[in-house]
Amino acid sequence: MKRIALFALVVMVIGLMGVSESQAGRIERRDSRQHDRIEDGIDRGEITRQEARFLRNEQHRIDNQKDRAMRDGHLSKREQMRLEQRQDLANRHIYRMRHNYTNRYDRDYYYDDVTFRKSAVVVPILLPPLPPLPLVFPGMHIRIFSSR
Repeated sequence: MKRIALFALVVMVIGLMGVSESQAGRIERRDSRQHDRIEDGIDRGEITRQEARFLRNEQHRIDNQKDRAMRDGHLSKREQMRLEQRQDLANRHIYRMRHNYTNRYDRDYYYDDVTFRKSAVVVPILLPPLPPLPLVFPGMHIRIFSSR
């Protein structure tokens, strides 16, 4: 009788360890996919160096949190929920940084709703001359304020 009870206890413990390992495996697979998406964005030029640094640091913090949660050998529901929330947030960050219209190869510079590219030809716009300066005395500091 004692052997049967001991055997049942061992089977339950192994079963619970398998559940926590499968939860950790799910988180690990998602983490791996997110790393791949970051690298793919870098290779395609959709993610800049600064964005890549931010995303990699975020993934590193998630990995550290997972390692701390797995120190006792299993993931509780609360730990799993927190890890998934962090991964959801990282997923949104990856998406936004891959689709924010800045890339490594041809950056856009936005000024008021007009986009200028580095490779664009700039045509000077002829503006009317500035009004004459007021009377100036030696030692005066002149400040010109213009809305142009």
